Amino acid sequence: MRFFFMSKNWIRIAAISVLLCIFIGIYISHGMAQQFTVPDLHRYWTAVIYHLLHSTTILILAFSSDSLIQTIYRNIVSLCFLLGILFFCGTLYLLIIFELSSVAFLTPVGGFAFIFGWITLFFSFLKR
Repeated sequence: MRFFFMSKNWIRIAAISVLLCIFIGIYISHGMAQQFTVPDLHRYWTAVIYHLLHSTTILILAFSSDSLIQTIYRNIVSLCFLLGILFFCGTLYLLIIFELSSVAFLTPVGGFAFIFGWITLFFSFLKR
């Protein structure tokens, strides 16, 4: 399990996540935008913005030094953001693209993961 939490793995995860975000953005913007209602497009853009923001934050944390943030906090925050991307953004994508409303109950789980990650990041700097 320790191997998973190495910085280079977080860099790989963040890079794949950003790439996936770009592909999803291209797919919706150029291929399917006319099929969706305004509320669906609003949900979609919310998911894309959160996806890109948190993927970029994982990348920044992976490159940060131990003098800036301790490894344990870096891993907790990155894991929370990854779970948030999967549950919050992922369920919104599934809801919009495939009209799969049965997964909508997982969206708040991702939102709480984002919130917990930001709170953890905040308190990691208070302990320094």
